[in-house]
Amino acid sequence: MKRFPLRELLHVAAMSGIVFAAVHCGGEAPANIPEGDVHFDDKSALLTTNRDALRLCVREAPGLRGGGRVTERLDASLKALDAHPDWAAARFGAKTPTVEAGCPGPALPLARIEPKESIVGPGPTTKPGRFRTFIHVLDEKTADVVLGERKAERAVAEFLRVDDHILAEVTTALVVRESYLDDPEFASRWLSQAVGLQPMSAGFQRLEDGEVPGVLGDFVEKPVTDTSALRGGVK
Repeated sequence: MKRFPLRELLHVAAMSGIVFAAVHCGGEAPANIPEGDVHFDDKSALLTTNRDALRLCVREAPGLRGGGRVTERLDASLKALDAHPDWAAARFGAKTPTVEAGCPGPALPLARIEPKESIVGPGPTTKPGRFRTFIHVLDEKTADVVLGERKAERAVAEFLRVDDHILAEVTTALVVRESYLDDPEFASRWLSQAVGLQPMSAGFQRLEDGEVPGVLGDFVEKPVTDTSALRGGVK
């Protein structure tokens, strides 16, 4: 696997809206992470070499009972993002972006999501799935438990090992209230960030040629010996 200097990784983290975690693993793969052939791709906002298009999956809370046309509404919001100034620079591929019903993995647990701490999805892996973003749409009762007073929240869905000591977020989870889906802010802020683009807000400036699109990311500097420590309160 190609080794990335820490300086380069920090630049990618800052420009791609992804979370990096420093992992002390003595040159060995972290526990429960077998070797694989998928690599981190810093040339595309898709972030992995096994993705050729922007694909989102959506899982509805049981309380919604499938009556809210959630997939169609999300598809319309995603299509609106192609007007984003950095859409072309994101290099999502020539295929049409899609939103598909049903996400892999277990259902969203009824536990509070903590920003920058929780993992909502498979977690560490060397074979991330084809979906760039998992979207969990909640009814009001479920959202009050998981989100509190918030309308939406981002979390990590999948980490990919980039180097012997680095795990990178390559799949983003977006948890949102169904009642918030049609608010213009949902697409311009939350959905934009969930696919690796800057939120479209006042004062937005287009990136310079050659820069990787994205929002300001995070770098977790505290080394950990067990990747389960990254999971926070939600798996």
